[in-house]
Amino acid sequence: MHPSQILSETEREDRDRAALRACVVLPAVLLVVTAAYATTRYVVFGPWTSAHIPLYVLNKSFAWSAIVLLALALGLGPAARLWPAHLGNHLWRRRYWGLVGFALATLHIVVSLAILNYGYYRQMFRQAFEFTALAECAMLAGALAWFSLLAPLAASLPGAQSAMSARYWRILQRMGLLALVLGGLHLAYGVPGWFAPSLWYGGLPPITLWSAGAVVLALGIRVLVWLLGEEQGE
Repeated sequence: MHPSQILSETEREDRDRAALRACVVLPAVLLVVTAAYATTRYVVFGPWTSAHIPLYVLNKSFAWSAIVLLALALGLGPAARLWPAHLGNHLWRRRYWGLVGFALATLHIVVSLAILNYGYYRQMFRQAFEFTALAECAMLAGALAWFSLLAPLAASLPGAQSAMSARYWRILQRMGLLALVLGGLHLAYGVPGWFAPSLWYGGLPPITLWSAGAVVLALGIRVLVWLLGEEQGE
């Protein structure tokens, strides 16, 4: 390692403190806001009681926060090309938001499997022990999304970039896009409720709809930047 690349103890502490803030501040804000929304929608206006907050309600927050963080991790780079002055300095946070998003997605899977039954997710079941076809496809998409995230996770490990060719490192990173698309398809089980505002608890849109909006926005920005790049010959 070149001497100029050797960090002092103070510099390492500053780097680690910045990384910790990236992992904690925005994810914590997202969790608080989404948990408040989920509690309002399902407990205050919905049929669920406060006894269901620890798992059923907070699981909505885990899922929503996870997909927003993943959408930010994948959409911030293209967005920074459109607004470099405002977003360029935040690009280094993408890695940490993606890692926390993966952790929350994993937590969502664990909690969901713990309470996956007809009583909690009635719209996903044709009868007590049988999924609907839409629910089966959504569950498959969710499982594939999680496995797809393992690729960018591996590419984010310390030393991974320097140990791999640039081409294959980028391929692993771009697997995150596949994961985001599959994550959007996972939300399909909630589509029937998106078009029935009269059934929305308290008039509040379903969390699956908000989550799908984050996916569409991130992918839309990437497509827009790609089109602009094509037009500019980039």
